[in-house]
Amino acid sequence: MTNQDAPSVSGITPRWTSSAKEGIGTAYHTSSRVWFTVSHGIINEIYHPHLDTPNTRDLQLLVSDGETFFHEEKRDLQHRLERPEPEAPLYKILSSDPDGRYEITKTIICEPHSSVVLISVHVKVSDKSLRGKLKVFALLAPHLSNSGQHNSAELRDFAGRPYIAAERNGIHLMFGCNRGFIRRSAGYVGASDGWTDLHDNLASIVSRADGVC
Repeated sequence: MTNQDAPSVSGITPRWTSSAKEGIGTAYHTSSRVWFTVSHGIINEIYHPHLDTPNTRDLQLLVSDGETFFHEEKRDLQHRLERPEPEAPLYKILSSDPDGRYEITKTIICEPHSSVVLISVHVKVSDKSLRGKLKVFALLAPHLSNSGQHNSAELRDFAGRPYIAAERNGIHLMFGCNRGFIRRSAGYVGASDGWTDLHDNLASIVSRADGVC
């Protein structure tokens, strides 16, 4: 992917996520200075370096077959939250398509000796017609140093791996995937962000197909 500046337009007024939380997590060791909250099947705020300093609005998945539907994880999927080990700060979230075509399992935990939130994602496709067609996108909304304004983001490569980096007031966030991102982008919310880009490109197709958008 060629690195390009996001279109020079402002996004919408930043907002915070729902205050209706289902869980909060952190590492078992104090050398990690990160905390997170979960609700509606996704990670909401990630706090660092203190518990009163949120740095994200939310982190969720977007799912589409590129032809007939566009699903936003927190709004369109059915969720179930589990605690596999009651004594461990570990969460398992199962998010399923209402029509039973696919299911996403996420396991979330903090790395104990560094300020890193780890997420294991597994996608099970039950509908054979979607195999090889289903696309999953990760959408991260930085609100660094307790604000959704004046965040700077760019695409970086480190140690041969692609990342998305964001910074504000000396707080830095790095977002990566162990398999590597096929494509990456950074933009203004409501104008050129990933959700808007995908939604606008699929809206006419999906609305004709089943009225989801």
